[in-house]
Amino acid sequence: MMESKWVWFMRMMVMRTLLLLEGCRWCTTNACLEQERIALLHLKPFFNSHYNDLRSWDEVKNLDCCEWKGVECNTTSKRLIGLSFYSEEWFQGEKLKDRYLNASLFLPFVELKRLYLSGNAIAGCVENEGFGKLSSTLNNLKILDLSYNYLNDSILLSLSELSSLRYLDLSYNRIEGSSHSRGFQWISRLTKLETLALSGNSLKNSVLLHMRNLSSLKTLRLSDNQLEGRLLHTQGLNNLINLRKLDLRGNQIESFQSFKDGDRKLKLTHLEELYLDSNLFNDSVFASLNKLSNLKYLSISGNQLKGSIDMKDLDAFTNLRTLDMSNNELKDIVIHKGII
Repeated sequence: MMESKWVWFMRMMVMRTLLLLEGCRWCTTNACLEQERIALLHLKPFFNSHYNDLRSWDEVKNLDCCEWKGVECNTTSKRLIGLSFYSEEWFQGEKLKDRYLNASLFLPFVELKRLYLSGNAIAGCVENEGFGKLSSTLNNLKILDLSYNYLNDSILLSLSELSSLRYLDLSYNRIEGSSHSRGFQWISRLTKLETLALSGNSLKNSVLLHMRNLSSLKTLRLSDNQLEGRLLHTQGLNNLINLRKLDLRGNQIESFQSFKDGDRKLKLTHLEELYLDSNLFNDSVFASLNKLSNLKYLSISGNQLKGSIDMKDLDAFTNLRTLDMSNNELKDIVIHKGII
C-alpha cells in the first residue's frame, strides 16, 4: 500500500512538471528561447548574403541559436544580449541597392544590449516600423552601430527615442545635419550617450551648435565631414564638459572661433585626446588650445604649420605625453634660447 502511494505521488509530480513546462513555452535550460529563435529566423532573409553568411542559422542542425553566427546570449538565462550583422559587401566595392529595415523585428529580444548593423545598405526603416518602436521594450540597449549604411537625416528622430543608448555609430552614411530642421536637436534627447561617431558624412559647421546639450558625451568623432573655415561653434563644443576624446580629422578647419563672441579657445578641461590631422591649421592653433590643461595626446599632422615652433606655446599642456606634428613644413623647434 505504501509503495503504491509513493508511485502515485511520483507520477503526479512528473505530470505537474510537464504541465508547467508546457504552459511556459519559452522556458529552456539547454538552448536559446523559442520565441527568440523564431525571431532570428524572421531576420535571416534581410541580413543573409554572400559576405554575411548565416548558414549556421539552421534549427535542424543546431537548435541552440546561441551558437549561431553573430548571436551572443547570456550564459545563465540564455536570453539574447548581442547581435552582429556586420557585412563586408560595402568594403568589397559592391554596389548595393537601398534597403529598408523593419526594426520591430528586434522587439522579442528584450535583454538586447549590443546591436551591430554595419555595412548592410540600410537606407531607413519601413514606414511606422522605425527604431522608435523599440524604446518601450529594449530598455537595456546600450550599443547601436549603424555605420557604413545609406542613412540620411530622417533616421535621427526614431533614434532619439532610444534613451538607454550609451554608444551610437552613424559613421559613413548620408547624414547632412541640415536637411531636416530639427535633426540633431532630436539626438540631444539621448542624455546618457557617451560615444557619438559621425565620421564620413556631410556635416557642416552648424552641427556643433546642435550638440551643445549632449553633456554626457565622452567621445565625439567628426572626421571626414565638411567642417570648414574659422567660424566653428566653439561654444557648442565647450558645452560638452565631459568630453575626453575629440576627432576632427579630414576637414577644412582653419582655426577655432565662435560665431557669437569671437572666442577662439576650446575650454574642454577634461579632454585627453584631440585629433586635428589633415586640416588647415597654422601655428596660431596652439594659442586656441591652451585651456586644454588635461590634454595627453595631440595630433596635428598634415596641416599648415610652418617655420619654427616655440616650445613656450606648449607650456600650458602640462599633461601632454604625445604630440604629432608630422607632415607639416616645420624647420625647427625653439626651446627658449636654444634650438633643436
